[in-house]
Amino acid sequence: MQKMMRLSLLIVYLSISIVASGCGFKDIDKRYFAVGMGIDLTDNEEKPYRITLKLGVPSIEIDAGKSKTQVEIIETSNIAEGLRLLKAQVDKEIDFGHCNVFILGENLARSNIAEAVNWMTRRRDIQKVAAIGIGRPDAESVVKVQPVIERFPGNALGLFFSNDATESSYTFIELLTDLFRRLNEKGLDPILPVVMVQKDSTYIVNRVALLDKEKISIVLEPDETQLLIQLLAYLKKANLYGGFYSPPFAIAIQTIRTKYNFQQNGPALHLNMHIKQAITFDEMPTDAYFNDPKKTINQLETAYSEAVKQLLVKIQEANVDPLGFGLRYRAKYHLHDFEQEWPDIYQSIKFDVSTTMSVHGTGLLK
Repeated sequence: MQKMMRLSLLIVYLSISIVASGCGFKDIDKRYFAVGMGIDLTDNEEKPYRITLKLGVPSIEIDAGKSKTQVEIIETSNIAEGLRLLKAQVDKEIDFGHCNVFILGENLARSNIAEAVNWMTRRRDIQKVAAIGIGRPDAESVVKVQPVIERFPGNALGLFFSNDATESSYTFIELLTDLFRRLNEKGLDPILPVVMVQKDSTYIVNRVALLDKEKISIVLEPDETQLLIQLLAYLKKANLYGGFYSPPFAIAIQTIRTKYNFQQNGPALHLNMHIKQAITFDEMPTDAYFNDPKKTINQLETAYSEAVKQLLVKIQEANVDPLGFGLRYRAKYHLHDFEQEWPDIYQSIKFDVSTTMSVHGTGLLK
């Protein structure tokens, strides 16, 4: 009898738990899926944030230009409260499970991004692999764009930050997990791609902004962006392009490997960087390589090394460290107070760069 009573109580408890857990579930037709979000800084001290939210509207049509979205904008004192207020403007629950791109306005990125990133990492329904970018001139103008070629809501911008479609040597992809690490790791500074809108309502992503732990320090030009991406990557299959135009050579880098170490030469600290590349020629003057292959490769190696050195010096002058030199130095040498000592050490470093190129294809038969 007691066993039967216990079994009955167990069944009742299980039934209650199933019903209770189902109360929080909302059907898909009662949800708005956020497909893009932008955060800007306003001039209003009481409401310093402007939130732009792009919501996907389900549609049976998937042809180019048939995607449907709804854009909601609100100014608020903080991001979390702003989203609660936005819920009063829509008739369905807002779900961030499919939001894979977040745009921070350039004015916010030049002030302080820490609070916005902190909110993203704390919210449980935001993917930790979501891509983060900086909107120029602001996040609202980027998020509101409706490309005529877009087939699914918010898909056009998301494809820039994935390997499923375009793979550009000028586009840097920064995920929320890596951005959070760079914001909190001593000796490693954040990098964010800059997203701009063209007149024909399409995007261009060919620059990166280098930040200290809070705000933008410098925005690199496209050729500098491409070079930095090459230094950051350990490439196996992708092609990265670099042009040398005196004479007009263009090379495709098949693989690249970068190694560096610190060396104390008297009072000066040197950073010796060696770059190994496997290349093919995409463009070159007729017979230029075949007339003197060794001289041609030496010229390309020297030109590439000089370009890298100029970039490293420019980054050093901006007092940011996106390549993690400080992290390496911190692992090798003991510093009593890294945050106080490293800036002076970093500014005193002398860069020595060398490059070795091996030709895997000329693309031209003599």
